[in-house]
Amino acid sequence: MKTSSCLSSLSMEQEGWDVRPVSSAEEAKTAAANDRPDLIVMDIIMGGEHGYSAIEELKSNPQLRSVPVIVFSGVTHRWSETTATREDALLSEAVEFVDKTDEPDVLIRTIRRCIAT
Repeated sequence: MKTSSCLSSLSMEQEGWDVRPVSSAEEAKTAAANDRPDLIVMDIIMGGEHGYSAIEELKSNPQLRSVPVIVFSGVTHRWSETTATREDALLSEAVEFVDKTDEPDVLIRTIRRCIAT
């Protein structure tokens, strides 16, 4: 697991939230189907398929359709030629996009806002 993901998981655990880190889109889809989480935080670049296609598949599942997805990615800073942007995340039915280069509390505040609704 990458450093930013480890730090994010630790921050979420310190908030008292149960965190289930996975390393691929396939693992994320399986975990979500088995556990029916309150919220999914997903990167765009993972092992296997692209995060956007994983979000589309999750949202096509009637049991997971209402689960909010936050895209948490640094992809916009790693590859300037990518089309993976905040707008793309929202078009994929994610509710929010948080850049990994943002301050750590941005993700926590975003999660709080998403689970409060």
